[in-house]
Amino acid sequence: MRRLEEIVSWHAVQEVAHWLERADPPRSENATPILAVVQALAWHLRVGGGWRSLPSGMPPWRTVYGWFRRWAGLGLFERMMRDLTRLRRRAEGRKPNPRLTIIDTQTVKCLSVRGPRGFDAAKRVIGRKRVAMVDADGNWLAVAVVPASVQ
Repeated sequence: MRRLEEIVSWHAVQEVAHWLERADPPRSENATPILAVVQALAWHLRVGGGWRSLPSGMPPWRTVYGWFRRWAGLGLFERMMRDLTRLRRRAEGRKPNPRLTIIDTQTVKCLSVRGPRGFDAAKRVIGRKRVAMVDADGNWLAVAVVPASVQ
């Protein structure tokens, strides 16, 4: 079963790399291959930690982080998730864009290390709110983190 997970993961990384390369092709022939960058991003998402802790077999952390910031700034990850949701909806026999969405929030306690935080009077919690919007089938449409004081 572990081997099947690795194969699926490898194919997913290849699909994401191919999609990103079509959306934002490298400008130089000497650029780090997109597949290697996406593999490093997948490792970073799976393991977590600092950017500098990427293993030695991967591209330099500054390169990976630079590509990540570029793609995030261009909104490519959001566009990729939107395309994926549309494909899933079509595969289920639905229209590409949903007519019904469900919004849910969850207040989480946090320290004032980074990011916004506020006071949720209803829960009596100082922290942040995780806000998720999904369609009727449970496909994610949007995710946001806001101060807990936002209603």
